[in-house]
Amino acid sequence: MKIKLLISLSVLFVTQNFIFSQTTPGKKKPEEKVATKPPAYDSTKTVEEQFKPENQYQFIGLQLFLPQVINPQSGPIIFSKKGSGLEKGNRNYTVVDILTGDVIKELKQKNLVNLCGSRYKDLNSLLWKEMIIHAVFVLRDNNKEDTLNNVPLYWIVSESKQAPYSSSYFNSFISAPYFAKQNKLYENQTVIKLDDKSKWVCKKVTFRRSKDSEWQDSAYKISCVLENEKGKEIRLSPPSEKERSFITEKEYNWLDHANRNEKEQMIKEENERREKHKAECISKFGQQNGLLIAQEKIKTGMTTGMCEYAWGKPWEFSKTGTTEVWFYNWKYSLHFDKGTLVKIKH
Repeated sequence: MKIKLLISLSVLFVTQNFIFSQTTPGKKKPEEKVATKPPAYDSTKTVEEQFKPENQYQFIGLQLFLPQVINPQSGPIIFSKKGSGLEKGNRNYTVVDILTGDVIKELKQKNLVNLCGSRYKDLNSLLWKEMIIHAVFVLRDNNKEDTLNNVPLYWIVSESKQAPYSSSYFNSFISAPYFAKQNKLYENQTVIKLDDKSKWVCKKVTFRRSKDSEWQDSAYKISCVLENEKGKEIRLSPPSEKERSFITEKEYNWLDHANRNEKEQMIKEENERREKHKAECISKFGQQNGLLIAQEKIKTGMTTGMCEYAWGKPWEFSKTGTTEVWFYNWKYSLHFDKGTLVKIKH
């Protein structure tokens, strides 16, 4: 009898523990989310050279400059809310979003008015059926400090399917990082013109009108002003994937004399730089976080300092009380509470 009683109590004890373990599970640790830094805009290339529908969100946060508008009837084609106004050029803007899908339908629903490119002011016009729309950039005027009244501008990048091929193309606005990069690379540098191997000095980098037609909007291109020892001046576009009319003397000498050992040395130096950066990250943030940060990765639970070290400064941020939101290109946003990353949105 005693044996049966002991067996019954043992079974009851095991059963109760099983039931308890099923009904009151332990508290799970929140899952850490890891994200790699989104690809950056390449400042050595123009917006046109890099633009593809699948990578257009890389331009969010990009700084643009609008030179003087020469042909406001033709473009650039810009819409905004009634009464917002538009300075006719020489203004700085930031890309805050990019419209996709049926953009003409969406623009109609916003009840916008045309500010520039008046030839295309009627969004119901049949002209739009003859146009190829590449992108619609949503712009914020950097010159206005009043954010409440700083209504967005909608820049329609498009071109006609048929002659005379009127357009509001990518080079209506100048990429500020691209222009700064060309200045850094070529201004006051000795360069070699590749067609005749002659030597020149780049005196300055400036804008140049790319078209001169009533059908074309005020499109500009970056131009390098070169001068030779005789004082002769010429204007050439900066080297690109499509056109390479000159290169710096330093680059020319390297291409002319570089050998395998020199290239291997450059690879070695780059690997050493990466290892040094990794060691610094581990020393500063610890083994686990340091390895992630060295790879430009972040995870929830990191501090604002860690995230900035890994991804760099955001193009914009907002702060309310103890919460902060940092905005990056590709529509990434980092959400912090009391200085700790709690959410990564994309």
